[in-house]
Amino acid sequence: MSRFSVVSSALLLASGLFAADAAMAQRVSPMTAGNFGRICTRPAGASVCDAYISGLADAGTLSKINDRNQGDPNAPAGFCIPATETSAAMRNNVITWLKAHKDVLQKPVGEGVFMALHDSYPCAASSKPAEQKK
Repeated sequence: MSRFSVVSSALLLASGLFAADAAMAQRVSPMTAGNFGRICTRPAGASVCDAYISGLADAGTLSKINDRNQGDPNAPAGFCIPATETSAAMRNNVITWLKAHKDVLQKPVGEGVFMALHDSYPCAASSKPAEQKK
């Protein structure tokens, strides 16, 4: 079994088998942002990392579209990722953000990645990600 298959299987297992904390209103992955960051920095984990980030980015975008379609044109967007942005660039921004925000590494992966996308891709007049503006 390849290393990629092992990492992929581990991620799927972790996200599908563990129950969320009873205090949480909805299910979230028990994986921490720190573990996710370690997977993302390994070449064998890049595809899995990109898939997770893309999925979370799609969910955020589709949520905004759904809110607009349900009659709330003022629903805030969590982040605004340019259509031309690559998965590798998004991964780089998330990894860079996670390294700079060690306090988030023990939080659920979705929360950390969402915060990284929110800070890296603010909804503003400019379409450049925050990491590239510096």
